[in-house]
Amino acid sequence: MTRQEYMRYLKPKALLALIAGYLVWSLCFVLLYSLLSVGCEAGWHQSRLLGINLLSWLLVGTWLLHVGAGVWLVREAGRREPELSSQSGHFIQRVTLLLHVTALAAMVWIGLPILGLPPCA
Repeated sequence: MTRQEYMRYLKPKALLALIAGYLVWSLCFVLLYSLLSVGCEAGWHQSRLLGINLLSWLLVGTWLLHVGAGVWLVREAGRREPELSSQSGHFIQRVTLLLHVTALAAMVWIGLPILGLPPCA
């Protein structure tokens, strides 16, 4: 890789694209646990909407929004052609896709208890 090619990957946009999946995962993690704490303290789990408590609706909605963002990132990373046609460009593209897939799996994993466990138990 030449110095000019290397410098392309040090641009903030390229670095942000590399870690975007885990940024979405961390936002999902913080929001889910914050909503759970605030919702339990505020009593949102006592109100019901369509037979399900309001806090569960908020948690599922937040989780699905972030999972949707993760799916979009994976799809875009899979479609995008490497900026550079060199071997390193293909490597960076594959690493980006792998990072987004693992972040999506982590988002699904941290949200699964929402579907099966009552909040504030």
